[in-house]
Amino acid sequence: MTRKITNIYPPQAGIDGAGVHLYHVLGRHSMHQTDPLLLLDAFDSRDPEKYTAGFPMHPHRGIETISYVYQGAMVHRDSLGNEDRVDDRGVQWMTAGSGIFHEEKLPAVDRLFGVQLWLNLAKKDKFTPPAYRAIRAEDIEEIPFDGGYLRLLAGHYQDHQGYLSHHLPVDYYDVHLDPGKSLTLDLDPDRSVTLFALIGEGQVDDKTLPHFHAATTSEGDSLILTNPGDEEAAILVFSSVRLDEPIAWWPGPIVMNTEEELEEAYAQVKAGTLVRDRIDMEI
Repeated sequence: MTRKITNIYPPQAGIDGAGVHLYHVLGRHSMHQTDPLLLLDAFDSRDPEKYTAGFPMHPHRGIETISYVYQGAMVHRDSLGNEDRVDDRGVQWMTAGSGIFHEEKLPAVDRLFGVQLWLNLAKKDKFTPPAYRAIRAEDIEEIPFDGGYLRLLAGHYQDHQGYLSHHLPVDYYDVHLDPGKSLTLDLDPDRSVTLFALIGEGQVDDKTLPHFHAATTSEGDSLILTNPGDEEAAILVFSSVRLDEPIAWWPGPIVMNTEEELEEAYAQVKAGTLVRDRIDMEI
């Protein structure tokens, strides 16, 4: 059965961190439809004044953050002692697990363009040790097909393998399509699949996915992506397994399964005891 688009989520302009202008696309309003994907924020700016304030040191627990820096740069620093910069077409993958503090600095560049995802962790993995991994552009395979190419950001595509998530099975593709071209993806029918139009727009069956919009899909074992425009399109395809677990998430950086767990986590933030694995550093 071929998948179809079930819901389309438009971008909402906002300001986050210390003054970063971005677009909120997925969040608490969509989390049950996109499970296990919790959040998708997109950014696209040529004005450094709208992003260089960055995201100062802040806590996370219970999730993984996946940042795809399509253009520009992002500098990561965390309470484990990691300090790292990812540039054009690279990915930063951070497992918050039991608790981590991190900051994201955004140096001035010609264009800052990309997305950040939040991936929920299963209840059994909420207190896994925190970790950080950079996936450099040169380590991301670009797989050509008739009418475009696929960047394998994570997981598997046919007989190709990219970075493998340590917790949930994840396939994360950046599919580039020439004008009028299509790609048929064979998918696990049990997977939850979310789409995002990074460049241009896409089409699935008779529905158009506008630029910077996200979409969920129906069940099925295949998906046909088409570029209906007259310029190149790039569609992000994120696939994983639904958790179907309770989600406790106030507006903020911590996601747990119950209100009591959430209250405890924020109490630990206030008391300075959230982070179990850390080095001595100013946070």
